[in-house]
Amino acid sequence: MKNYSTASTRPDSLTGAIAAFEGINEACILLNGPLGCKVYVSYMASLLSPRLSTPKADYLSDFYFGQSRVPCTYIDEQDFIYGTEHKVTQALKMLDSKNYGLIGVVNHSGTSLIGDDLSRIIQSSNINTPAVPIESSGFNGTYASGFQNAVTKILSCITPKADKKVPKSVNLIGYTLFHYNWENDVAELERMLELFGVKVISTLCTADSIANIKSASQAELNVVVHEEYGNTIASFMEKEYGIPHIGLEIGSPYGLSASEIWFKDIAGFFKLTDEPINTESARIRKKCYPTLLRATAINNHLRGLPFGIFGDSSQVTSVTAFLYEYLGMCPVVVGVKEVGANSLDMLKTYLAENSLETKILVNPDQYELADCLNETTPRLVFGGRIEEKIVLSLKFPAQFIPFSFPYYDRVNLTSRPIVGFNGVLTLVEEIINYNKK
Repeated sequence: MKNYSTASTRPDSLTGAIAAFEGINEACILLNGPLGCKVYVSYMASLLSPRLSTPKADYLSDFYFGQSRVPCTYIDEQDFIYGTEHKVTQALKMLDSKNYGLIGVVNHSGTSLIGDDLSRIIQSSNINTPAVPIESSGFNGTYASGFQNAVTKILSCITPKADKKVPKSVNLIGYTLFHYNWENDVAELERMLELFGVKVISTLCTADSIANIKSASQAELNVVVHEEYGNTIASFMEKEYGIPHIGLEIGSPYGLSASEIWFKDIAGFFKLTDEPINTESARIRKKCYPTLLRATAINNHLRGLPFGIFGDSSQVTSVTAFLYEYLGMCPVVVGVKEVGANSLDMLKTYLAENSLETKILVNPDQYELADCLNETTPRLVFGGRIEEKIVLSLKFPAQFIPFSFPYYDRVNLTSRPIVGFNGVLTLVEEIINYNKK
């Protein structure tokens, strides 16, 4: 019998909570935990959302340990016995002197167990900077749950109820700094919304400002892009601020049909014309048609091409449908990293209705993933860094296309979104070019 690992390959709820604070431009997150738990997230935050104004002196100051982001209290065995208050207080006073607009303090799972009261410690430290405590990020929770819990705590602490709403305005919910290609994707959604006159107030902890987050309650509508990272936030904001939300029942805007439905749902809420949406869809179809015609003129390698796709359920559901319906490709395996109940049900229903015997893996470990890929033999694999490494070791030739978190090896300086209408161009371009290899 093979010795399969039971360890998850996805990040945990602590990483999600840290990502929420790191997604606020003027904020800082203090990790009350050991040094080893801060190194990876600090590196990822600096890589995926660099702050060029960070003073170099911070790298060598106490609590930073040579990195510019995510200071930590470096707790040891003595702190588990006598408590961490002295270190947290010292770190808070240091951060208070650096003129951050907001400080988050999050307990590592170990420090959550010893009972230190972060709220009391923050109050007794007498700092001037507003601070938000996260007593526990969820122990064995998922990255998405840690992110959502932290965002709702931030909103409850700094976002007041609005006296009036901004007409035709939305908040975009469901991206984090660690999402692959998030910057291009958010820009594409904002571009499309602007075309039919909708203003984005906040992207809620995705390279957003404190001012925007404070104004988030003024939006008339919350739009959930990814269910896994937005359903709890949307429900909280509907209860606290009276903001309705859409997006959970219609899927994410990947591919032509899904993008049309998604944007038209928003236009319908505001009673706006959907003509700009139809124009964009026609533009993309016109641009793709001759390219696809040339690619399939001699031998139609795309039709029936077996592919595997790995990402969050809201992502893989829409992209699988697009690749199957528009390009004629065949999904042989779909791997789900973060689970959204609605989108996972939509995926299963779609596969059943189209009589597709696609294998579904939910949060597989690397051994299960490798075995499944060798069994199903996809010729094209969409995924993150883990899937890319496994593709290189397969027993058959396969190509890899970056698609989902975690992935940070590719530099995207040009505007190449995956989501929305321009995202269709990116996907088609990637598939045709990789399929030539």
